[in-house]
Amino acid sequence: MPKPFRASVTGSYPRPVQPTDTLKKPTLSRPEADEIIRWAVRDQVEAGLDVVTDGEGRRENMYYFFQKRLGGVSFKDMVYRKYGDTGFGIEIASVVDRIENPRFELLQDWTTARDVAPPRVEVKMTCTGPHLLAKFSNNQRPDLYPTDKDLALAYAAVLNQELREVVRAGCEFVQFDEPAWTAFPEDVEWAAEVLNRALEGLDARIGLHVCGGNPRRKRVYFTHYDDLVEGFRRVKIDQVSLEYCTLNYNMLTLWDKWKFPGEFAVGVVDQRSDVIESPETVAERTRPVLDYFDPERVLISSECGFQHVPLEITRSKLRALAAGADRLREGMAGKGRA
Repeated sequence: MPKPFRASVTGSYPRPVQPTDTLKKPTLSRPEADEIIRWAVRDQVEAGLDVVTDGEGRRENMYYFFQKRLGGVSFKDMVYRKYGDTGFGIEIASVVDRIENPRFELLQDWTTARDVAPPRVEVKMTCTGPHLLAKFSNNQRPDLYPTDKDLALAYAAVLNQELREVVRAGCEFVQFDEPAWTAFPEDVEWAAEVLNRALEGLDARIGLHVCGGNPRRKRVYFTHYDDLVEGFRRVKIDQVSLEYCTLNYNMLTLWDKWKFPGEFAVGVVDQRSDVIESPETVAERTRPVLDYFDPERVLISSECGFQHVPLEITRSKLRALAAGADRLREGMAGKGRA
């Protein structure tokens, strides 16, 4: 039986020295990337986490990283496009030919992280989802990819190709990140079908992270999770990671509509704020989730990644998260459950 209230991180971690623009981090050499991965894993383990990642410190950002390492995508003559209602916009790469020849090196990222982490700590592989990659692309080849779904399927195929290598090497958990589900709720049914293509043949537990965006610690999209329920019902996942503690509505009503049998990684730490949560605050925020999930099916986490957050604030929040998990387990023991 899994450990109750495992402390986890959503995915990204700060670099040891933060760049000025955390949305466009400079590209690293392979040796530099490996050193940052080792450092990030040790830092997460020291904070007390049960589930860690490679920190995604090697990535320029969650979309450029994959697009830069593919055939068929060009970074010449990029166009600026706005997303959401908060003024957030980015320059997006162009699809100019067939999406092919992935060179992500995810296998080395994961094995480097796994070699550093203690055996008791799980190392998950996080991966940007195909829906977001399609939406953050300027499709100049409608003859090849007539619709966003067609383009997303092409991205799904190359992601699946590399992720199969990671799973064959021993990775037991793969998480896809799809924040653009909340930007385009009208897409979620086909987006779920595409994600199912990306996870085909992966003999591992599969997770899905859906948030409202987190560029420079700002929420960009405000769709309620209830409005995405048809997508959630269709996607073949074992764990879902969602925002929770800063939403202006009760997202727990989702579980009245979606009878999800898997695990819930609940966002009980706010990475957008510099305020450090106390362990009791972490525990208090988590307790209402127990009306829907047993403790062994609950992971406690931040609402999103920490790539934009100052390092010392990140460390303090993760220590509080781990301490809050300990407090919850102590409460179980006091009631005779542990």
